[in-house]
Amino acid sequence: MRTHENVRKICESLQALGFSSASDRIQEAAAQSLDDPLALVSLALDSAVTTEKNAKYEKCLRISKLGDPMFLRDLLTYKVRQLDLEYIHHLGELHFVQERKNLIIWGAPGTGKTWMEKAIATKACQEGVRTRWVTYPFLCRELMRLKAEDSRKLEARIKYYCGFDLLCIDEFPNYDIEDKFLMQEFFNQAKIAGHSTIVSGQCSPEKWDSLFEVWVVR
Repeated sequence: MRTHENVRKICESLQALGFSSASDRIQEAAAQSLDDPLALVSLALDSAVTTEKNAKYEKCLRISKLGDPMFLRDLLTYKVRQLDLEYIHHLGELHFVQERKNLIIWGAPGTGKTWMEKAIATKACQEGVRTRWVTYPFLCRELMRLKAEDSRKLEARIKYYCGFDLLCIDEFPNYDIEDKFLMQEFFNQAKIAGHSTIVSGQCSPEKWDSLFEVWVVR
């Protein structure tokens, strides 16, 4: 009888904390058996956590605009690319996101830059990290259009992109940027926001000063 009471109190506490799904799973399992109450509670909580994590992943993936997810496990098994597996595993742990550092991926066409970026972004979504993926051409056109139409909407849109815990910008150009001041302002605002950004493209960061004057906000 005391076991029933303890399980009931656990369920009430979970509901008070906002974990109704976990409470419901425990009560459903309790109605069937109480031979091992601790194992019952543990199993029900594990199931509820998995369900909650999957739901959060689906939401993050939808918000990210990433499209079809890509997974690091697939990238690691593609031996032809001669990848540094240890370093990629380290990136997949997302320490750089936790430390609010940035990542630049560059190389020749067909070397897997977009794949790598999307795989890291997918991992971030799996971990519940608010992520946004966008190509540089799309981003540039969108910001330039808003600059011409409405400066307040432009500021709001820059704030929107810079508000994600992880912002991924693909297809960064290796040619002269049309509006250097606008993109400089965008990257300055991203720096001020203090979140992590991944930039991938064909242009080595050593050559970025040929695209626009690089101002670092400290």
